Amino acid sequence: MLLADIGGTNSRLAVLKGKRFYQLKIYRTKGYKNLSSLIKEYLTEIRVDFPIEKAYLAVAGPVVEGKAKLTNLGWQVSSEELKKKFDFKEIFLVNDLHGLALGSSFLSPKDFKTLKKGKTKKRFPKVFLAPGTGLGVSVLIEKDKVLPSENGHIPFCALKKEEFLFLSYLEQQQEEVCWEKALSGKGVSLWYDFYFKQRLSPEEIFTLAKKGDQKGIKIVEIMLELLGRKTSELALTFLPEGGIYLSGGLVLGLKDFFNQKNFLDKFLTGYFKNLKMEFLLKRFAVKLITHPYPVLLGGLAILHNR
Repeated sequence: MLLADIGGTNSRLAVLKGKRFYQLKIYRTKGYKNLSSLIKEYLTEIRVDFPIEKAYLAVAGPVVEGKAKLTNLGWQVSSEELKKKFDFKEIFLVNDLHGLALGSSFLSPKDFKTLKKGKTKKRFPKVFLAPGTGLGVSVLIEKDKVLPSENGHIPFCALKKEEFLFLSYLEQQQEEVCWEKALSGKGVSLWYDFYFKQRLSPEEIFTLAKKGDQKGIKIVEIMLELLGRKTSELALTFLPEGGIYLSGGLVLGLKDFFNQKNFLDKFLTGYFKNLKMEFLLKRFAVKLITHPYPVLLGGLAILHNR
């Protein structure tokens, strides 16, 4: 089976044989005009001594009736067209957060970092929150039943004067006024530009923060508090007795900051913003997924579940 995790910035492709990944390669997604050209280049580059008959394609966008639109790329994807073009016998086209939720059953304890312990031993439901180029959310209701969503496009809820001003800034920049623009890789750059009138990449901003730069630290603190608030919002929406799991490029960029109490406290401050519901929010564990390719595991889960 061909495995593909197609994100707004990076795409990860590999071949699954048994339970192992082969020929894993990472590509800059925007270097290609469509998914077909990306798959074609990958299959041309790799060499395997067995036929690839199936494809698992997890894409950053909504999937409806075998078709998908990749929100931050403008790509249109059709599983039927790809099946004919590459002579696949079967294609599993899913939203990337759908794949993340399915693949989570193949993660081991070492693939998690606990940010907040829970007070329940129930396994489901589980919530997955993955801010990267965009912001994805899904819910694992049972072992193989997933509720995908486009929750990242819900309007951003401003609670402070500066956040209301940030909404006006987004409108001036002709950006969508939603959670995805406040809490994502692009959001990091937008917040920095909003405060300091300079557009830097998330990597540059996080590097500044690690060096003790106060501007960089301010943006990291904003991201952590907003991540806590969004996590809390999902906790109160779904009551995830199985826990809340954080993944995505932004979360991995923030991973080192969670090791410092002052930064972790920013996240927890956002999470416990609703003091009235604190007793309930304490029930749910919050964990960071540290596995580098958790979405690809969704293909393994699909085969296993069948």
